[in-house]
Amino acid sequence: MRRSPYVRLAAYYVVLAVVVWLLITLFPSIPQLLERFRSISEVGLAAARRGRELEDVVGPGAQALSEGQWALITLLSMLTALLLVLPVARVYMFTKQRSGYDQSVVQTVIILPMTVAATVILVQNRLALAFTLAAVVAAVRFRNTLKDTKDAVYIFLALAVGVAAGVFAPTVAAVMSVVFNIVVLSLWQFNVGNIYADRLGAERAGRLQPHLETNARKEKKPFTGALSIRAARLEPAQRVAESLLEEHVKRWKLAEIVPSDGGTSTLEYLIRSKDDAVGATLIHALTARGGPDVLAVEFRSLQGLKQGKER
Repeated sequence: MRRSPYVRLAAYYVVLAVVVWLLITLFPSIPQLLERFRSISEVGLAAARRGRELEDVVGPGAQALSEGQWALITLLSMLTALLLVLPVARVYMFTKQRSGYDQSVVQTVIILPMTVAATVILVQNRLALAFTLAAVVAAVRFRNTLKDTKDAVYIFLALAVGVAAGVFAPTVAAVMSVVFNIVVLSLWQFNVGNIYADRLGAERAGRLQPHLETNARKEKKPFTGALSIRAARLEPAQRVAESLLEEHVKRWKLAEIVPSDGGTSTLEYLIRSKDDAVGATLIHALTARGGPDVLAVEFRSLQGLKQGKER
């Protein structure tokens, strides 16, 4: 139970909630300061809609905050963003540990919300500065290409948490963080969308399971896919298949050669690769290069399939 990601996630949020409660109880001036900040933000927003600056509305010194108070608000906002995205980054690393995660995405998810939160505080009461910053950001071009399109969702959440922390809506930021992590962990645990996650089919699974269990005992990293090739002529088809496997995958194993009626044979390969998209690549290449020797090709993902002692 202690190793369950759900238990660890729940424990983190409970501890965080207790720490926040103690902080508010021991330092009641902090909630009062944040309430003043929200009031100024609302007035500033109304002023911005009329094309005026905050000082023109409230007057010099009215409801003003000192430099130290602005620094404390910025620090609290950035810490709020940081503490609520740390579990998001951990969930990202945990759910990507098999296929491999992008270190730059992990660091971006952690750093980006703090930057966004501080920036929102900087511009929300200053209309001219907001337009200037928007022009600067528009001129910046980000060239990082994400390895997995799902990583963009983590970036988007990081932005949302940063904005919520910047306007000091910690409840909204916390709900986003909690719900996002629960949904991602659930999708990962039940492997939603992968129709081959739980079984290969009774007959085929019976043949391949001993090889998967042997691999699980000997290797730390399990196979990620099963490639089935129906061959009219065994040896030519096998040569083409193994040549392509050497080109496209990290590790492979010929598990079975199953004779079929009519003189054909079925080659069963277990493969390991970072991306299930390699299955489509292998199917296309085998169909093109196998010619009449390769009658049919099928690839099934083993991501999430229990292999021996591993999940």
